[in-house]
Amino acid sequence: MSTKIGYVGVDHHHRDPYFTVASGLGLDVTAVCEPGREVDLDSLTAMGDRPDEITTEGGDVADLVADATVYEDPHRLAAEADIDVVWITYRSDETPAIIDTAVENGVHAVSEKPIARTAADLEGVAQKANDAGVTVSPTLYYRTNPVAMDIRDRVEAGFFGDVWTVQGRFNASQLSFRDTDHYIYDEAVSRGGALQWIGPHWLDAMPWMLDDPIARVNASFHDAEEADVDAGAVLQFETESGTLGTYHTGYYLSDRGKDTHFGLYGTDAQAQTPLHHDSLQHEPTIPLEITSEDPEWSAAPKRTVQYECTYDRFPAWGDFVYDYFEAFFDGYETGDVPASVDDAVQLLRVLDAAYDSADRDGWVSVSD
Repeated sequence: MSTKIGYVGVDHHHRDPYFTVASGLGLDVTAVCEPGREVDLDSLTAMGDRPDEITTEGGDVADLVADATVYEDPHRLAAEADIDVVWITYRSDETPAIIDTAVENGVHAVSEKPIARTAADLEGVAQKANDAGVTVSPTLYYRTNPVAMDIRDRVEAGFFGDVWTVQGRFNASQLSFRDTDHYIYDEAVSRGGALQWIGPHWLDAMPWMLDDPIARVNASFHDAEEADVDAGAVLQFETESGTLGTYHTGYYLSDRGKDTHFGLYGTDAQAQTPLHHDSLQHEPTIPLEITSEDPEWSAAPKRTVQYECTYDRFPAWGDFVYDYFEAFFDGYETGDVPASVDDAVQLLRVLDAAYDSADRDGWVSVSD
């Protein structure tokens, strides 16, 4: 039997790509909601590229929801609709309460990261979900990115030795390319901008690859002129085991696409890679460049693994994102999913520390 989905937040630029996933996985979207507004299913057509560089080839999105029940109240949808999972792309300030209603009614949830504005907004809901055995998952795709998975496996096997330092960069197009009237660029709704919106991808992926949580941070921000959120951020951080890291993220590029890099430097080996890839990069592969002092590598101490990228199942960002949702819908009933609500809380604690650090102008420890 197909999983029944209630979709909350149809006025969101990730809706079309996610509907492409839902269609490919054979999910049954039985209810939809844009809170406070009556949705006309017959006019629910593709949204295009707003407010950032998202493309989709999912066809007429109205086809997927032709027989769906329309709700104006997301809490009624979570409590009354005949659904197994609520899929949310909605305001960070209101999403935790919607998930709370879903948990009370035994409905699982997958939500756009970072799910909430702050860790405090999500902690109680997370505890309730865990106690009830209800799965709540954020969209942290890089946990199914094949290059990130390779690096994580090598770290776990001790290939790099002791990891001294890592560096990450995830920059995207300037705010002039984006619809800054959208609520995701409103401080009261989202708390932050670049770090809160695009930054979480690698702020989660880096400690995940190391299997080593971030313990403290020191952050500085660039304020946006077009909105009341940050346009970019630079973080220093230290993990629990003592690995030092830096992370640059922001709406900086004068063209569409991404500028990305990840580097890892250990006592026995190093790795460098763009890690990210999507259809806007127009490159057929993702290189993973590795240098090792292992005697078995002495004949060729520097090697490059080329990962071929596919967009057959998910043209917008690449098939690894499709893999993420496929893993979620395969495992949500048992909780065997790529990222849990506890991972979302931990990510928010790091974000809390970063914004607190900028206010204090110094290092701040990540809350337990």
